[in-house]
Amino acid sequence: MRVVIVGAGRLGCGYLVPLFLGAGHEVLLGCRTRDTAGLVRSTGGWWVRVTGEPPEKVHGVPAAAVGTTELDEAVAAADLLVLSVGVARAAGAARHLVPGLARRQGRPVDVWVVENGECAPRVSDALVDTAAARGVLLPPVGVAGAVAWGAVGRGSWHEPGTPEFVGDTARRLVVDGRPLHRAPPALPGVRTTGQYRARLHEKLYVFNAGHALAAYLGWLRGHRTIDAAVGDPFVRPVVAGALLEARRAILAAHPGLLPGRRVDHGADVHGPVADALARYGNAELADPVTRVAREPLRKLSPGDRLLGPVALLRQAAQRVPAHFALGTAAALLYGYGDEAVPAADASARRLRRLLTERGVFAVLTGVCGLAADDPFAAAVAARYHGFVFTDDGVRFPPAAPAHSAAAPPPGALPDRGERLHGQVAR
Repeated sequence: MRVVIVGAGRLGCGYLVPLFLGAGHEVLLGCRTRDTAGLVRSTGGWWVRVTGEPPEKVHGVPAAAVGTTELDEAVAAADLLVLSVGVARAAGAARHLVPGLARRQGRPVDVWVVENGECAPRVSDALVDTAAARGVLLPPVGVAGAVAWGAVGRGSWHEPGTPEFVGDTARRLVVDGRPLHRAPPALPGVRTTGQYRARLHEKLYVFNAGHALAAYLGWLRGHRTIDAAVGDPFVRPVVAGALLEARRAILAAHPGLLPGRRVDHGADVHGPVADALARYGNAELADPVTRVAREPLRKLSPGDRLLGPVALLRQAAQRVPAHFALGTAAALLYGYGDEAVPAADASARRLRRLLTERGVFAVLTGVCGLAADDPFAAAVAARYHGFVFTDDGVRFPPAAPAHSAAAPPPGALPDRGERLHGQVAR
């Protein structure tokens, strides 16, 4: 099978390319720039290491930049296309597939969109709109979302030398089977599902949510890696509590995930939570806090890994999720007092500007989509102002003060344009 994988990042190089190569398929790597494609060709390959195992060399993989004749020809001849470029870039990358798709002379093809978000509809719309604008016809295209469970914490073509992509052992991929024109090839750990949204929520609202909370709380505590953050006695209980809440909410919202089984407080809840905490604590992965915390505005948006599980939790229990309120407040403080973080993260830079110019409630309503009188917004704001910065690190406010279930009186709300971000102990 001829496979085109667009995305030369951690997941593409650290998991997807080795997955297909290991099963004997022919792979071409699509890169965002000509420079990256040139690096792939000139280095002759890269290293892939799964924690606990020796590294293996990936070599002989042809590479082509999007927008080139080489990529168009590969797309025209491919049996499968795979996109893994990041949620924000998925639709843009899809537009570059149109010239190659138009050359297929009507032969159907599937596109797997491997992202931590529901990107397949946007990819499909981008293909149709671009084809219409260019006046070309597309073949039948099955655009299917796919959820990758593995974490690839390190590796980049932007660093000198031959890169090494380091990932953990959770190498599973779940593909939405409904839009596909053909059954997926036999690949280890890969299967289809008829409940794609439930599986996406299972990953995004539990594992990714806890991952993000560990990053934001860990950054406040001065940790560089996720394993150090989740080992912190101030961070771990909050992350564990959020995971337990989110896992219960997911199983309540999507009972079909465990058909014919009674959901209780046993293995169905605690097993995945223990597994997530163990994966976060993998010191060999050394997953950088700044990688997991990047793009905070997207992670704070409605339906993403922080506010998505909050909505499910509130539907199920009609209360303010205390652990998520504290973690969301920590996300709002990401980059505060450290110019190096916003400089490297445009999203963090914009978040800091919004908070400085408009205040926390403007962000909670405009970015997070919460109502001004929402009790959860009030709880987040209270915790946001409750962090205490000292020379020895950051002290967290209580996760669940007695008034957390109700909004404070109007006089207690921050003024518009407020510039205070927590208390500074002198």
